Amino acid sequence: MFGERYFATRERLSEVVRGVRDLAEDTGTDWEPLADDSGLLADLHKPFTFLICGEVNAGKSSLANGLFGHELCESDAVPKTKEVQWFRYDKREHDEDLSEVLRHSYRDQEFLKDFSVVDTPGTNALNEESRAVIDELLPQIDLVFFVFPVTNAWGAATWNLISEWGAQLDGRIGLILQQKDLRGEEDMKVMIGHVQELAVQRLGMSPEVFPVSSLQAFEASQEEPVSELLWRESGFQNLADFISRKISQSPTRQQALRTVRDTASQTLRDIEERMEVRRRTLDGDKGFLSDIETEVDWERKQQAERLTEKFSGLGEVFGEQAEQASLWLAERVSVWQSLCSLFRKDETPAEIEKSLIKAVQEAVEKISVNDSDELVAACKGHWQTVIPRIEERLEMPPPDFEKESKGFEIARERFAKRLGGAARKAVIAQKLRSMLDHEMEAQRDSLRRSVSFALLAVIAAGVVGFLQWHLWAFVLLGLGALFLVIGLIRLRRSSQELVERLRERSSPCRRPFAEQLGLECEEGVRGFFVDYVSIFEGIRRHVADLSMKLKPQLEIWNNHFLELRAIDQDL
Repeated sequence: MFGERYFATRERLSEVVRGVRDLAEDTGTDWEPLADDSGLLADLHKPFTFLICGEVNAGKSSLANGLFGHELCESDAVPKTKEVQWFRYDKREHDEDLSEVLRHSYRDQEFLKDFSVVDTPGTNALNEESRAVIDELLPQIDLVFFVFPVTNAWGAATWNLISEWGAQLDGRIGLILQQKDLRGEEDMKVMIGHVQELAVQRLGMSPEVFPVSSLQAFEASQEEPVSELLWRESGFQNLADFISRKISQSPTRQQALRTVRDTASQTLRDIEERMEVRRRTLDGDKGFLSDIETEVDWERKQQAERLTEKFSGLGEVFGEQAEQASLWLAERVSVWQSLCSLFRKDETPAEIEKSLIKAVQEAVEKISVNDSDELVAACKGHWQTVIPRIEERLEMPPPDFEKESKGFEIARERFAKRLGGAARKAVIAQKLRSMLDHEMEAQRDSLRRSVSFALLAVIAAGVVGFLQWHLWAFVLLGLGALFLVIGLIRLRRSSQELVERLRERSSPCRRPFAEQLGLECEEGVRGFFVDYVSIFEGIRRHVADLSMKLKPQLEIWNNHFLELRAIDQDL
């Protein structure tokens, strides 16, 4: 088809326009000038229009049919064209009579999307109405073909029309000599020369003259594949090249391409400015989120310092519970309990440690619950300062604090368990159980020896008494009683010393206990604020998505820019 380079450039430009329009819509840039219904794109896709003139039976309709390889216009020995007939594209084939002398004929032919053909009555049969319609259409015509049969290339009516239009035809005229197959090559050269001389006389210039055979051209186009040899013999190849040049060099078409290109370029610049603003805004948004995270980190440190200092006083909790454990130990190491322990396994150290752990853990967890309420209040208070800044800076509704945090139930439970577990570990780390085990076992050994000696003395007294040595019997009984008294006195003293030793041992443990809780408290606060920061995840993801979206937009923009530069070179 004709003008392939022009139409390829137009299609490339149209593709860029569609891409720029999509990118503009994606970036929120005005793309109204590039809308499908804009006059700008309508001019770009306006069909290239041929006007075919000539006397009756000069071969006008045959020329159109030969050019496009379709039976577009009726051609017959008897003239059929009595009105101006404008062939245009439409999927629904129909004719519309705009007046008695002008008919729009719509045909479902692909080539009519890019070309339209105005077929006219014979120049020697034009009435005033038909001539007026043609004169009115002439400014819209891209190329005018005057058709002459080789049997009569001097038709006065056609040449008179050429003379009348004169300068209006500048650059838009082509002279066609039909049925060249009826003349020899030498005859055609002579005839072409005469036509050119006559054109100079009438126009003051010599337009190109094309000897053709429409019949051969039509036959060539009907073959599968198209007969290149027959097509060239028909003379239509030169005519097609001429049409292609005119299409590519048409000032109107070139201006339409440049206008669309300039509009697309301007829209690209607008998109670039908008993306640059968006990039700076996203950088600012990232900085804004970074500042908020810095605030959160500062708030975390403040809360950690406050609670760590508070937990440094929890050594007193350990001291109070250790004192309770001492009183309970005093009960468990009484004379009667100690004597009973000689005949059963004594679990007192384990029970004291277990009781102490339970009491300390419950006390610490109770305190940590109150502290977690303060942490929730601190996070909520900070969030209230963040809400208006998010709405103003990011122009998006902030996440719902209660919904996202779920009341920090998990964080609160984790915080309490962490500190309770730390309290348990801190009590175990003091190794009070091992000390009690050792001391109480030593106490039982001492008591066991005293009781054993007393029993041996009693047994000896029994034997001596049986032998009637009564004096020695009383002496041995007295000695047994002495052993027992001495053992009980030592038991009482060691029990008091054990209780005091537990107090002494637990007293210096208060500080390391508190320090251990303080460290765990700091980590617990850190975990608490990790949950708080997770509320910002949706905001960070929103900003990250916009950043990720901007990157391919920049790549698309660059591709369109390079394509426009390439089209510039073609133009």
